[in-house]
Amino acid sequence: MEKDYFVKKVLLEDVVHTAIMDYMDSLIQKKISLDVYNLENYVYIDEKWITFIICQVLQNSIKYLNKPEKVIKIHSENNKNNVVLVIEDNGEGILDHDLPRVFEYGFTGTDRQKQYSTGIGLYLCKKLCNKMNLDIKIESQYKKFTKVKIIFPKTNLYRQ
Repeated sequence: MEKDYFVKKVLLEDVVHTAIMDYMDSLIQKKISLDVYNLENYVYIDEKWITFIICQVLQNSIKYLNKPEKVIKIHSENNKNNVVLVIEDNGEGILDHDLPRVFEYGFTGTDRQKQYSTGIGLYLCKKLCNKMNLDIKIESQYKKFTKVKIIFPKTNLYRQ
């Protein structure tokens, strides 16, 4: 990745839109509603890699949405020291004891249907975020929701 990395000013709305378009067929087929708002924040990041991360998170949301009314919410928050991209679904959620392990290589959860999971997607997201000095966090309540937060720190470069 270090040899294929180009940081520039990126509008979150643009990269989220690109990721959504990659999964539009799946979203329509599974009848998933999108609630996308407040993405007018700029971050300094490699556009290709952040799109990859967002796609991985979206793919997981789509995969584990199994309720009659399926919703994915995507928005950003502009805070004093960071910008946070939030991707939340109302899917099956993650068991409390599995939550600390979701970024481990090969971990698929103790209740997941193994044929659908590889345990690689979130592992790669975490690894890429670490390389780009981002933070990624997951909150979840089993059978209710999963919320992924990608945190872009505001550095001196960002403020200039």
